[in-house]
Amino acid sequence: MPRGKKGTRKPAPKSGAAMKYDANASALDDAYGMLAELRRELSDSREDKNERGDLLQMFASCKDSQRAWILLEDYFNKLKLSRKDFPGDDWWEDVAAVTGKKRLEALSVVFLRTGRQMPAELSEHANLKRFKELEKSERERAIYKDLENWMFPPAPNHLDAPRASIRAIATPVVDKSNSGLHLLKIEFVIRRPRTGDRKKSLANLVDLTVRAAHEKELFPPEDWEFIEWITEQYAEEAGEGDLFLSGEKLLQWLAHWGPESRLQSDINQPQYHFLGQLAELNPHLRTGKSKSNPTYQLLLPDGSKIPVRDAVFFTGRPTHILWKNT
Repeated sequence: MPRGKKGTRKPAPKSGAAMKYDANASALDDAYGMLAELRRELSDSREDKNERGDLLQMFASCKDSQRAWILLEDYFNKLKLSRKDFPGDDWWEDVAAVTGKKRLEALSVVFLRTGRQMPAELSEHANLKRFKELEKSERERAIYKDLENWMFPPAPNHLDAPRASIRAIATPVVDKSNSGLHLLKIEFVIRRPRTGDRKKSLANLVDLTVRAAHEKELFPPEDWEFIEWITEQYAEEAGEGDLFLSGEKLLQWLAHWGPESRLQSDINQPQYHFLGQLAELNPHLRTGKSKSNPTYQLLLPDGSKIPVRDAVFFTGRPTHILWKNT
């Protein structure tokens, strides 16, 4: 039975200049063996080496990371290399984190990792012993990581992230009984990447739970729990109309979902807060030029007082009051 190939990451494609650079180095190694390094050094003029050496010294002492990056690009150009010939982004953080000789040593490690031919002016800063220690520690970490995953397998990740979400838009509407009290109108909005925001009725939500095997995977777990709770509590009221809450039904909703009520004034607004606190009606004597006018104020739990007309009172028992976002 043929064995499966071990997954490896494909190397980044090389530029034409980089391929020529590597080909020249390989040709020298094949033709001259141990004398290849000497031949390579002799092929470079003294002016080229000095110019690259000056760039390296400026790069090593530069404290500005952006300017250091520009200097490194110039150095790569002198070698007929480019940034894409050194795949990955982690190595730059290691190089930029240090200065001086340590930065040049870190840059030499980058050449060793990618298998690039070490330039003469940089080879004197290469620490082969340190490089072997780094490779050994990385192999050990990889072994420990594989052993940890074998002993404690991580939870499987879904191939796709949640692609849908649900919001409950709550709008106070005046009760038709002319009492001045309000009902809380609940509208459900489902957001999908392709279709955008779509208003859904209770009947539509019931249909979602019927197709649970397919739809459940599209919602985050907390949103799907919310959908199931709505259909269980209000399935009898399922229809094409909106849901209206007040009194005990509103209290049941708020008590179940706690401080984060999952009720929003709009699709992109924060949720209303329910803290289970009590507010009191206090008489307030307002004096005028002719006579006193008795009124009431709402005493909030934090001790502040607001005019009654600024709060929204809901019908039913117990009475609920909406003040700002609470």
